[in-house]
Amino acid sequence: MWKALLALAVTFIAGLLGMAIGYDAMNGFSEMGSVVAVAVMGAFIIYFNEKK
Repeated sequence: MWKALLALAVTFIAGLLGMAIGYDAMNGFSEMGSVVAVAVMGAFIIYFNEKK
């Protein structure tokens, strides 16, 4: 259960940071937050599946 909560929190924070960076540095590309969030969650899934 703690792994799911950790993944949720980290993905949310990474998505917000990606959105902020995309909006400021890339002239309004706030969709970068969604891309970063999906990439982080994919990395968590691969990491936790290979760890077993």
